[in-house]
Amino acid sequence: MSGPDTELQARRRTIIVLQDEMRRVLDAARVLLDEYEAIVKGDKMLVAASLEKVRKAEEDVAMLRNALIRELGQVGTLVVNREDLLRTAFSVEEMFGHINGIAFKMSQLPKRVAKNKKYKEALTSLLGLLIDGISKLNDAVRGLSINPEQSIQVATEVQQLESAIDMKYREASILVFAMSKAMVIRDTIISREVLEAIEDCADAMLRAANSATVLALGL
Repeated sequence: MSGPDTELQARRRTIIVLQDEMRRVLDAARVLLDEYEAIVKGDKMLVAASLEKVRKAEEDVAMLRNALIRELGQVGTLVVNREDLLRTAFSVEEMFGHINGIAFKMSQLPKRVAKNKKYKEALTSLLGLLIDGISKLNDAVRGLSINPEQSIQVATEVQQLESAIDMKYREASILVFAMSKAMVIRDTIISREVLEAIEDCADAMLRAANSATVLALGL
């Protein structure tokens, strides 16, 4: 088999692992809305089940990241942009740490706060934008093996969604500040921490999109 063909196959294998990793991150992100609805309903069993789904997905992501490292170690210098691949994989995994944080912090939200109409609207809007952004990032990573130029375009859409999250986060923070006058300190702290966790995840999402763009440029 010729050198270029060997390199192409090695690159495809590593990108497939990265795509599997990204897909699991998206699966976990989608669980967040289900968890929040369970909190609003006071369904503790469903909240626990949601946390377990996120935990299991996190294990899968760590396993896939290790598989990618092994694959890159085996192909050696065949994949010339292996550092960009690893950087993207680590960026994707970083997002998962924040998703886990969102899931845990939301589980600590009292039902009375979660049911507040204005807070619920703000939080579900933020989660919706985050899931949309991660879905776009998944599309960008999936496109690496098909159309790298399109991946770059999709990555710019992730940037736009991150900016929208930024604005919604500021609005939601102002809302929580207004609500805090009628809330106990613990409820105020938890409400803010959930919003901050979503904002942190959006920042990590943007870093992953930037890494995916660099990777696409080298394909």
